Amino acid sequence: MKSKTITTSLNTDQLKQDYIDREPAQKESLPTGPLKQEGEGRQCSLLIFVPRNAISALINDMTGGYGYSHLAVDCGEIDIPSGKRVMVESTFGHGVHNSFQDEYGERKFVRIPLEKTGVNADEFYDCIHSKLGEKFDYEEVLTIGIIHNPVKQICSDLATVCLPDAIYTDIARCHEAGFLHVLSAARLPSGPNKTSHLFITPNGFAEYFGAPRGEQLNGPDQLSEPILPIKRISH
Repeated sequence: MKSKTITTSLNTDQLKQDYIDREPAQKESLPTGPLKQEGEGRQCSLLIFVPRNAISALINDMTGGYGYSHLAVDCGEIDIPSGKRVMVESTFGHGVHNSFQDEYGERKFVRIPLEKTGVNADEFYDCIHSKLGEKFDYEEVLTIGIIHNPVKQICSDLATVCLPDAIYTDIARCHEAGFLHVLSAARLPSGPNKTSHLFITPNGFAEYFGAPRGEQLNGPDQLSEPILPIKRISH
């Protein structure tokens, strides 16, 4: 897949108009805080959204067609003034920020809890929150990961950069072994020493953790307990 083709299909003007889902209209309010932890103990989940406009449908098609185009992270927090559940996401207009989990109305999404995957919830939480305020990396979206700025984040990078090394390595191994769609992730050289960067799309995360395909979801916030590829293969 050539970057020239990608940048022709996804230009900046289209991204500004269509990247953020606005049907139904995106809610203008953002959490004001303070936030509090919901329940006992830290719990984190991936929230992976189906496409619902031309740009997000194109993103899905170009990254394996598993049915997803956007990813956010639930760190188990509630906005105290509103009582509403909060997620962390990166979007074109705001970069990495807190938003409400009902921001996209009835847009379908799958919830993948990370508790049993080997993710240390406290470390993952701290890493995700350390990215708050970072800018959105529109060049990485335009090139599907070919251009990567480590101090800017697109939606799926937010989770990728906070993964434990063991999961990060296993996703790369599964992708190279053909257990994940060839377009759902990519290992790309970056930096002066040509160290590799693993670019994982929302489709890559959904497929790796064994979530149903996007078209199989019945509505928003559908729970999918993670089943790693090694367990699916062994059965």
